[in-house]
Amino acid sequence: MNARQSLVASLLALFSATAANAQVYPLGHFLIDGIPVACGALPTVITPTIPDAGMNNGQAIWLNPMVLGQLPTVLKLYVYAHECGHAAEGPNEVDADCWAIRTGRDQGWFPPQAFALLIQFFQNNPGSLRHPPGPVRVQNMMQCYQS
Repeated sequence: MNARQSLVASLLALFSATAANAQVYPLGHFLIDGIPVACGALPTVITPTIPDAGMNNGQAIWLNPMVLGQLPTVLKLYVYAHECGHAAEGPNEVDADCWAIRTGRDQGWFPPQAFALLIQFFQNNPGSLRHPPGPVRVQNMMQCYQS
């Protein structure tokens, strides 16, 4: 088993283990700070046991309320939209960012002032193995917002 297969197996085990401790919201029944959100036919799963603010396993959007609870609404919406972007665009982080930004802009979640808050939040982010560093990510997000 290679490293990618091992990671996928670990994540599937995590999703299975956390499912028993999760709240599941079917399509059309989930709100972020009073704003209805939906991602195709995917349900939303709320659990504090995932190791990030949000994840997408192809079966659902998973959100960690302990992490999201500390964020302003615009960032919560971004996390949700980013994870939905993976469902729409695949595993590429830049593509998921762009999908999230365009969707949020088109749905009125990210008017210019809110978008500026997103840019401020990501500007100094160091990035990760999958996500580009803040300045690169911000540049990509700005291009998507304007297109």
